[in-house]
Amino acid sequence: MAERLLDEIAALDAHWLLLLAFLLPYGETVALLDTVVPGELGLIVIGAAAQVADVPLVLVIAVASVGAFLGDSTSWFIGHRWGTALLTRWDPVWRRVEAPFARAQAYFDRYGGQTVFGARFVGPLRALVPLVAGTSGMPYRRFLPWNALASVTWVSVVVILGALFGERVASTIDRFGLVVTGLLVIGALGLWMRHRRRARPA
Repeated sequence: MAERLLDEIAALDAHWLLLLAFLLPYGETVALLDTVVPGELGLIVIGAAAQVADVPLVLVIAVASVGAFLGDSTSWFIGHRWGTALLTRWDPVWRRVEAPFARAQAYFDRYGGQTVFGARFVGPLRALVPLVAGTSGMPYRRFLPWNALASVTWVSVVVILGALFGERVASTIDRFGLVVTGLLVIGALGLWMRHRRRARPA
């Protein structure tokens, strides 16, 4: 399945591939999609697909970096303008992000601008730190260079890894996917049975 997905993405027109390279890092930050599709995984697939389709990696990195940069900038502006009002308005969303948001706030209070760079490489914090930066009153002129450096560095590393190892990763996933799924099901059943035993009255 993973190899087929890779082949289908590689078969896309270069313009569509580049559009995906832009939208994935942009949407993951702005729409908190990192909890659904981790950015690293998506860009690894795109890097591998670009290599197969002979789309220049420099172009993919440039487009994806712009997407990451604009996504973080949009989150900064949302935080600067509305604070956490948009998150707290919907209880299900706030319950999901409250703990990582507090963690992001603690890191930001301690390390400031360096957190903007470091959080780009930490999935649970990636989508929240730009929002925290805006909420905390960090000036955009200070946020901008950290954001630009983080976006270019992260995208370059992940896309190049995808180009080098993406096909191999997809092949491994397909080969062992059924085994992994079986182990996860067995583990889930074991946890459920243990929970039932503990809940049973003595």
